[in-house]
Amino acid sequence: MSFITRVLYGVLIGVASIAPGLSGGTIAIALGFYEHLINAIADLLKHFRKNFLYLLPYGIGGLASVACLSVAINYLFIHYPLPTNTLFIGFIIGTLPFIWAKLKSHQGEKGLRFSHVLTAGFFFLIVLIPVFAKGAGSGSASLSAGPLSMMILVGIGMIAATTLVVPGLSGTMILTSLGYYKPLLSIASTFVTAAFSLDFPAAARQLIFIVPLGVGVVIGVFLTAKFVQFLFKKIPSHVYSAIAGLIAATPVVMLADVERSAFSPLNIGLSAVTLLVGLFLTRKLGE
Repeated sequence: MSFITRVLYGVLIGVASIAPGLSGGTIAIALGFYEHLINAIADLLKHFRKNFLYLLPYGIGGLASVACLSVAINYLFIHYPLPTNTLFIGFIIGTLPFIWAKLKSHQGEKGLRFSHVLTAGFFFLIVLIPVFAKGAGSGSASLSAGPLSMMILVGIGMIAATTLVVPGLSGTMILTSLGYYKPLLSIASTFVTAAFSLDFPAAARQLIFIVPLGVGVVIGVFLTAKFVQFLFKKIPSHVYSAIAGLIAATPVVMLADVERSAFSPLNIGLSAVTLLVGLFLTRKLGE
């Protein structure tokens, strides 16, 4: 896989990381490089130069997409919620055939067992918890420049990193339920706007929040990757069953967050088109 291709895949992971309901790990699964990515992160210190050079283009693409597309994606979700959600739902549903293929390849002639169905169902219900507890994360947490906020941001970064690594688990969904999605989106938007406006003092003030968050993300990604790598070695078929359950529940969570007023005939027709576009693009990218 070329450097440019990995940069482009990193862009997609970055988009998935800031789009509500999506998972960067899900995109990596669909594109066929998830296990390679996990192994490179988990074994980073063991073969540092080799794994760092492999991960570098993904990092460049991911950071570039978060910086450049966060404002645009936020605008689309605010003004065109239903068509935008169904576009990403198309991406999500389109990954299920790839997960099924992975599950079959690990099971071979043994076929599915009841434990696989139970695992998928358990993780399906886990993702639906924010829907049942809707309103718990409707408020926004406050952040200051004090030591307590810095510690909280490290912890939030670790949580966000877990959702980056675990396919089907949406970081934005978790952050919303905790009340930190809107504050962090505001910080990112302010930083990007200030940087592009060459207002470096304003951009620097946001680094007080961004740096501890980044530290938490790095720690969380490394620790979670180690754990996921272990699971893939020991129980790969059950891991893919869990991923299938997580992915299958995500569209329900996304649609539950759309206001009823958005379900007009025009929006529903447009949403059907964007759903098909998402399915088509996922299939082509997976190929």
